Amino acid sequence: MTHRTQAATAGLLIFLLAHPAWGQSSDEAEARYRACMDLTQSRAEEAFDVATTWEGLGGGHPARHCALAALVEIGHYPEAAQGLEKLAEAVRAGPDFKARLLGQSAQAWIAAGNAEHAAAVCDAALKLVPDSLNVLQIRAEALALQGAYWEAADDLSRVLYVDPDNVAARVMRGAAYRQLDALDLALTDLNHALELNPDHPEGLLERGNVHRLSQNNAAARADWKRLLETAPDTPAARAAEANVHKLDSGVN
Repeated sequence: MTHRTQAATAGLLIFLLAHPAWGQSSDEAEARYRACMDLTQSRAEEAFDVATTWEGLGGGHPARHCALAALVEIGHYPEAAQGLEKLAEAVRAGPDFKARLLGQSAQAWIAAGNAEHAAAVCDAALKLVPDSLNVLQIRAEALALQGAYWEAADDLSRVLYVDPDNVAARVMRGAAYRQLDALDLALTDLNHALELNPDHPEGLLERGNVHRLSQNNAAARADWKRLLETAPDTPAARAAEANVHKLDSGVN
């Protein structure tokens, strides 16, 4: 979840500059917030303790956000998701920043296994910022987890219309098209994504899946083997290893 918890950092730093924490200068508040958020990436439990102490001393919304980011890293997803929703409601900021916080909340809801509520939070964020590419991409993930693949593909198409070289969105839409048995569309997206990033783990896994469904076992094996070589310690690699085993065993 690391990349997710860092997504709102820049926006909250702007907030800090306008609202210094408990009498500090803006530079001091910014430095404290940066240090706290950095700590969530390496020692999340310590970061949570630091943030809650800071919050008790008047750190306000910046301290609260750091505490919630730490909870995400620790794996307390429902608590973090609820807290981020409340923070988005409470913070005095513009719609872009509120939508960013709601996007973080939705990602935490996805991690908690509640894709339905994640999609609803994204809906609220998109009322604030209708064209937020980040939120559209998060909602697409939530929709796909609910089996709403055409709706997910529609959101991703909106993202890709603006940002056609967004590799993650290409891979996600390719996966949605695969689920819809639109294999040609899936392969087009996945080829594009892997031209941009040849070693993208999920892209290699998905293209291998599409090749397998198209009865092109040699191409499927090549993609999965490349994934095992380039990103062996990833969830995608574990799925690829299982797929190779099935292929070798003659299991459909």
